[in-house]
Amino acid sequence: MSYDSISPIDGRYRLEAAGLERYFADRALMEARVNVELSYLKLLVRLGVAPKGKVPKVAADMAELARLEAKLGHDVKAVEVYLRGALQKSGSPALAPFVHLGLTSEDTNSLSYAILLKSAMRQSLGPAYSSLAVGLARLAAAEAATAMVARTHGRPAVPTTFGKEMAVFAVRLAERVSSLGRLTPMAKFSGAVGTYASFGVLADIDWPAELARFVAGFGVEASAYSTQVVPGERLSDILHCVININQLVSSLSKDLWIYQTLDYVHFARPGKVSSSTMPQKENPVDLENAEGQADISNSLLVMMAYRLQQTRLQRDLSDSVVRRMLGQALAHSLVACNRLAGSLAAIRVERRAMEEDLSRHPEVLAEREQILRRLAGDARGYEKVQGSLAAGKFVPGSEPAAYLGRSVELARDCRRVVRDLLGPTPRDPVSS
Repeated sequence: MSYDSISPIDGRYRLEAAGLERYFADRALMEARVNVELSYLKLLVRLGVAPKGKVPKVAADMAELARLEAKLGHDVKAVEVYLRGALQKSGSPALAPFVHLGLTSEDTNSLSYAILLKSAMRQSLGPAYSSLAVGLARLAAAEAATAMVARTHGRPAVPTTFGKEMAVFAVRLAERVSSLGRLTPMAKFSGAVGTYASFGVLADIDWPAELARFVAGFGVEASAYSTQVVPGERLSDILHCVININQLVSSLSKDLWIYQTLDYVHFARPGKVSSSTMPQKENPVDLENAEGQADISNSLLVMMAYRLQQTRLQRDLSDSVVRRMLGQALAHSLVACNRLAGSLAAIRVERRAMEEDLSRHPEVLAEREQILRRLAGDARGYEKVQGSLAAGKFVPGSEPAAYLGRSVELARDCRRVVRDLLGPTPRDPVSS
């Protein structure tokens, strides 16, 4: 852990967000830009716009790129100048004039960001979210028949099972992760203001079709209609999916926190200290951390989801600083997910405590009793049960297990539902 970082993501939580630097660090962005520019140069060679010749591999020298950016005051121009120099040195001087030819910086940027976001979602965030949903479904199945008091408005309502309540979150989460997986980032590759005019100077080619295929080769969708910047709605859709996932993480963390106050669950922290002064404390600190991380992530993502849809006329740079914070926002989401997953791995379900709590609240069967009376023809069945409750004379005619409805079946079936939504995952050993 570094004690010198301003951002806790780069300090205290660095290990928990490990791997995201491959997609969101400045180095990753510069390397993606270099890759896009070289790939575009290869396209120009293939189309006969640039002279025939092999485009050499060029690694990103971060020190030299930083020097050029400081001198030029423009990060993408620094990449262009750097690549021109690299081609001169590598024996391909004839290709140097064609680097970045016809492009605007946002062509390179939008495609680079889209490639990195797609990779981060598929290789880091998506698997983490999926694993959490699978873990919840596993817990739901294990506790499918563990009866407990359901509370609405904070008050005892009817019986449910702990497994069914976890199943609700598992399926909701899997639905959002499935939606996220179907969203492909978009990029524009159409020149200064999206008219393709600069490409028309290069050659008489169907550039919109050719460049759309080029963008699609990176697993990214091309936007045919744009200004200098790619329309922000697709990115907003992606961020809203993550926002919804964060909301579920935060909500479940709060519910589990309350279940602990009821002694329904506890979270083991062997060898760890929860209080500097009270040795008996076993606090749900990871749940509280997950809640806070998810809330921080959403405070950034909500702003981005709306702000990145806006630009003045065809372009202004106010979105640039906002977009650079995407990695920070998603890193908080990943830490939240991992902290909640850690809590679930350490959960101890107190079945006896749930059973005892049910025995203290016979009123949770009042709904069943009033329904039965009305079915038997007593129009005032509700009022009579309400009266017996007020008089302290209510005696249920059955055990709570008789009024669990489909709770057990829903909890047990949720693993199949989650698998259907997510597809097979290596973290779920169940195959049937």
